Amino acid sequence: MEKGLRGGRVNRINPMIQQIISDCFLNSSDPTLNKATVTLVSTSPDLKKTTVLVSSIENNKSSLNQSLSRSKQKIQRVLAKEMKTKYVPTIIFELDHSFEDIDKINKIIGSLNDK
Repeated sequence: MEKGLRGGRVNRINPMIQQIISDCFLNSSDPTLNKATVTLVSTSPDLKKTTVLVSSIENNKSSLNQSLSRSKQKIQRVLAKEMKTKYVPTIIFELDHSFEDIDKINKIIGSLNDK
């Protein structure tokens, strides 16, 4: 079954997790996380793991990775405190490369239009 067609519980949990993590980013003292955006949250059906795709305005991916790994436990604790479910999923942060792919496609289309 595709991720978008899962049952109602996961579809209700994902936006809640996205909101909580986004608030953590905004309230963080780390300026790298202040500029980060949660683009997608995908939680497993058993609510044990959640994959969070993160993108940033800045192109410094290594500093974003370091900031995410430093703040992961704190964000996990906030998530456990805010969620009212039996299980709190373990967060797995991944960098979202879709904006880079879109930029590459736009450059290719631009070069084709120039010809």
